[in-house]
Amino acid sequence: MKASALALLGTSLVVATACDSSRTAVENTSTAANTVENTASTEPVSFTRELTQGDARFEVRTTGSSAQRQLTVRSYRGAALTSDPIRLDINGAVRDAVTADLNGNGKPELYIFTDNAAANGGFYGYEFAERGYTPISSPGMITGTAGVGYSGKDSYVVSNGSLTRSFPVTTTTADANATTPAAASSRTITYRLGADGKWTMGQVMDGQP
Repeated sequence: MKASALALLGTSLVVATACDSSRTAVENTSTAANTVENTASTEPVSFTRELTQGDARFEVRTTGSSAQRQLTVRSYRGAALTSDPIRLDINGAVRDAVTADLNGNGKPELYIFTDNAAANGGFYGYEFAERGYTPISSPGMITGTAGVGYSGKDSYVVSNGSLTRSFPVTTTTADANATTPAAASSRTITYRLGADGKWTMGQVMDGQP
Protein backbone atom coordinates (compact mmCIF):
# COMPACT_ATOMS: atom_id res chain seq x y z
CA MET A 1 0.00 0.00 0.00
CA LYS A 2 2.82 2.41 0.90
CA ALA A 3 4.50 1.69 -2.42
CA SER A 4 1.25 2.35 -4.32
CA ALA A 5 0.69 5.62 -2.42
CA LEU A 6 4.22 6.80 -3.18
CA ALA A 7 3.82 5.92 -6.87
CA LEU A 8 0.52 7.82 -7.06
CA LEU A 9 2.12 10.88 -5.37
CA GLY A 10 5.01 10.81 -7.86
CA THR A 11 2.64 10.67 -10.82
CA SER A 12 0.69 13.66 -9.47
CA LEU A 13 3.88 15.71 -9.14
CA VAL A 14 4.87 14.93 -12.73
CA VAL A 15 1.45 15.96 -14.06
CA ALA A 16 1.47 19.18 -12.01
CA THR A 17 4.97 20.05 -13.24
CA ALA A 18 3.92 19.48 -16.87
CA CYS A 19 0.90 21.76 -16.44
CA ASP A 20 3.06 24.51 -14.92
CA SER A 21 5.54 24.22 -17.81
CA SER A 22 2.75 24.57 -20.40
CA ARG A 23 1.24 27.56 -18.64
CA THR A 24 4.63 29.29 -18.41
CA ALA A 25 5.19 28.83 -22.17
CA VAL A 26 1.84 30.42 -23.03
CA GLU A 27 2.51 33.37 -20.74
CA ASN A 28 5.95 33.95 -22.33
CA THR A 29 4.43 33.89 -25.81
CA SER A 30 1.86 36.49 -24.78
CA THR A 31 4.56 38.73 -23.30
CA ALA A 32 6.60 38.55 -26.52
CA ALA A 33 3.57 39.49 -28.63
CA ASN A 34 2.85 42.48 -26.39
CA THR A 35 6.45 43.64 -26.70
CA VAL A 36 6.22 43.64 -30.52
CA GLU A 37 2.93 45.53 -30.42
CA ASN A 38 4.23 48.12 -27.97
CA THR A 39 7.36 48.65 -30.05
CA ALA A 40 5.29 49.27 -33.20
CA SER A 41 2.98 51.69 -31.39
CA THR A 42 5.92 53.93 -30.45
CA GLU A 43 6.50 54.91 -34.10
CA PRO A 44 5.44 58.58 -34.34
CA VAL A 45 2.25 59.37 -36.26
CA SER A 46 3.10 62.10 -38.78
CA PHE A 47 -0.30 62.48 -40.50
CA THR A 48 -3.84 61.35 -39.75
CA ARG A 49 -7.18 62.25 -41.33
CA GLU A 50 -10.68 60.76 -41.63
CA LEU A 51 -12.57 61.43 -44.88
CA THR A 52 -15.99 60.56 -46.28
CA GLN A 53 -17.36 60.27 -49.81
CA GLY A 54 -21.02 59.29 -49.95
CA ASP A 55 -21.44 56.29 -47.67
CA ALA A 56 -17.72 55.48 -47.82
CA ARG A 57 -15.37 56.43 -45.01
CA PHE A 58 -11.57 56.45 -45.09
CA GLU A 59 -8.92 56.60 -42.37
CA VAL A 60 -5.54 57.81 -43.65
CA ARG A 61 -2.45 57.66 -41.45
CA THR A 62 1.30 57.83 -41.88
CA THR A 63 3.97 56.96 -39.34
CA GLY A 64 7.63 57.93 -39.29
CA SER A 65 9.47 61.21 -39.59
CA SER A 66 12.19 60.45 -42.14
CA ALA A 67 12.10 60.91 -45.93
CA GLN A 68 10.39 57.50 -46.28
CA ARG A 69 7.24 56.93 -44.25
CA GLN A 70 4.62 54.21 -43.83
CA LEU A 71 1.12 54.86 -45.17
CA THR A 72 -1.97 52.99 -43.95
CA VAL A 73 -5.43 53.46 -45.48
CA ARG A 74 -8.57 51.79 -44.14
CA SER A 75 -11.83 51.99 -46.11
CA TYR A 76 -15.25 51.40 -44.57
CA ARG A 77 -18.89 51.15 -45.54
CA GLY A 78 -20.66 51.71 -42.26
CA ALA A 79 -18.61 49.92 -39.63
CA ALA A 80 -17.31 47.20 -41.96
CA LEU A 81 -14.00 47.26 -43.78
CA THR A 82 -14.43 46.97 -47.56
CA SER A 83 -10.95 45.49 -48.09
CA ASP A 84 -7.73 44.72 -46.32
CA PRO A 85 -5.97 47.94 -45.28
CA ILE A 86 -3.58 49.48 -47.81
CA ARG A 87 -0.07 49.54 -46.39
CA LEU A 88 2.94 50.84 -48.29
CA ASP A 89 6.10 52.91 -47.97
CA ILE A 90 5.82 56.40 -49.41
CA ASN A 91 8.35 59.15 -50.07
CA GLY A 92 7.87 62.49 -48.35
CA ALA A 93 5.46 63.98 -45.84
CA VAL A 94 1.76 64.06 -46.74
CA ARG A 95 0.62 67.50 -47.87
CA ASP A 96 -3.04 66.63 -48.32
CA ALA A 97 -5.55 63.78 -48.62
CA VAL A 98 -8.89 64.27 -50.39
CA THR A 99 -11.81 62.27 -51.76
CA ALA A 100 -13.56 62.77 -55.09
CA ASP A 101 -15.34 61.07 -58.00
CA LEU A 102 -13.47 62.62 -60.91
CA ASN A 103 -14.61 60.09 -63.53
CA GLY A 104 -18.26 60.30 -62.41
CA ASN A 105 -18.86 56.55 -62.10
CA GLY A 106 -20.19 56.71 -58.54
CA LYS A 107 -17.16 54.97 -57.02
CA PRO A 108 -15.30 57.00 -54.39
CA GLU A 109 -11.69 57.94 -55.09
CA LEU A 110 -8.99 58.79 -52.57
CA TYR A 111 -5.99 60.96 -53.44
CA ILE A 112 -2.94 61.41 -51.22
CA PHE A 113 -0.30 64.01 -52.10
CA THR A 114 3.17 64.27 -50.55
CA ASP A 115 5.99 66.81 -50.76
CA ASN A 116 8.22 64.43 -52.73
CA ALA A 117 10.23 66.71 -55.04
CA ALA A 118 11.17 64.01 -57.59
CA ALA A 119 9.74 64.28 -61.10
CA ASN A 120 6.25 62.73 -61.29
CA GLY A 121 6.40 62.06 -57.55
CA GLY A 122 4.12 62.76 -54.63
CA PHE A 123 0.91 61.22 -56.02
CA TYR A 124 -1.06 58.22 -54.67
CA GLY A 125 -4.57 57.51 -55.93
CA TYR A 126 -7.17 54.74 -55.44
CA GLU A 127 -10.72 54.01 -56.59
CA PHE A 128 -12.84 51.93 -54.22
CA ALA A 129 -15.65 49.52 -55.10
CA GLU A 130 -18.06 47.78 -52.72
CA ARG A 131 -15.24 45.30 -52.15
CA GLY A 132 -11.62 46.05 -52.97
CA TYR A 133 -9.91 48.93 -54.70
CA THR A 134 -8.01 49.83 -57.89
CA PRO A 135 -4.87 52.03 -57.93
CA ILE A 136 -5.02 55.22 -60.00
CA SER A 137 -1.70 56.10 -61.62
CA SER A 138 -0.32 59.63 -61.56
CA PRO A 139 -0.55 61.74 -64.75
CA GLY A 140 3.06 60.76 -65.49
CA MET A 141 5.43 62.38 -67.95
CA ILE A 142 4.40 65.65 -69.55
CA THR A 143 4.51 65.64 -73.34
CA GLY A 144 4.89 68.41 -75.88
CA THR A 145 5.67 72.03 -75.13
CA ALA A 146 3.96 71.75 -71.73
CA GLY A 147 6.91 69.67 -70.55
CA VAL A 148 9.62 72.15 -71.55
CA GLY A 149 11.52 73.28 -68.43
CA TYR A 150 9.88 70.67 -66.19
CA SER A 151 12.07 69.17 -63.45
CA GLY A 152 9.67 67.95 -60.77
CA LYS A 153 8.49 69.58 -57.53
CA ASP A 154 4.86 68.92 -58.44
CA SER A 155 1.97 69.99 -56.24
CA TYR A 156 -1.57 68.70 -56.80
CA VAL A 157 -5.06 70.01 -56.03
CA VAL A 158 -8.46 68.41 -56.70
CA SER A 159 -11.00 71.08 -57.61
CA ASN A 160 -14.09 71.53 -59.80
CA GLY A 161 -14.10 67.92 -60.97
CA SER A 162 -10.51 67.90 -62.20
CA LEU A 163 -6.93 67.44 -61.03
CA THR A 164 -4.65 70.48 -61.11
CA ARG A 165 -0.90 69.97 -61.27
CA SER A 166 1.49 72.89 -60.68
CA PHE A 167 5.28 73.01 -60.85
CA PRO A 168 8.12 75.50 -61.33
CA VAL A 169 9.57 75.93 -64.81
CA THR A 170 13.19 76.96 -65.22
CA THR A 171 14.66 78.32 -68.45
CA THR A 172 18.28 79.12 -69.31
CA THR A 173 19.96 82.12 -70.84
CA ALA A 174 21.24 82.04 -74.39
CA ASP A 175 24.88 82.47 -73.40
CA ALA A 176 27.71 80.47 -74.91
CA ASN A 177 27.27 77.53 -72.56
CA ALA A 178 23.49 77.86 -72.14
CA THR A 179 23.75 76.79 -68.52
CA THR A 180 23.09 79.98 -66.56
CA PRO A 181 19.63 80.02 -64.96
CA ALA A 182 17.68 83.00 -66.23
CA ALA A 183 14.16 83.12 -64.83
CA ALA A 184 11.78 80.75 -63.10
CA SER A 185 8.06 80.73 -63.74
CA SER A 186 5.29 78.33 -62.82
CA ARG A 187 3.08 76.14 -64.97
CA THR A 188 -0.33 74.69 -64.16
CA ILE A 189 -1.96 71.81 -66.04
CA THR A 190 -5.49 70.50 -65.52
CA TYR A 191 -6.38 66.85 -66.10
CA ARG A 192 -9.63 64.93 -66.51
CA LEU A 193 -9.95 61.32 -65.38
CA GLY A 194 -11.57 58.97 -67.89
CA ALA A 195 -13.67 55.89 -67.25
CA ASP A 196 -10.60 53.83 -68.18
CA GLY A 197 -8.66 55.34 -65.27
CA LYS A 198 -6.36 57.36 -67.54
CA TRP A 199 -5.71 61.10 -67.38
CA THR A 200 -6.37 63.49 -70.27
CA MET A 201 -4.43 66.75 -70.30
CA GLY A 202 -6.52 69.90 -70.51
CA GLN A 203 -5.69 73.55 -70.06
CA VAL A 204 -2.05 74.64 -69.65
CA MET A 205 -1.27 78.00 -68.04
CA ASP A 206 2.05 79.72 -67.36
CA GLY A 207 2.66 82.35 -64.71
CA GLN A 208 5.01 83.64 -62.09
CA PRO A 209 5.65 81.43 -59.02
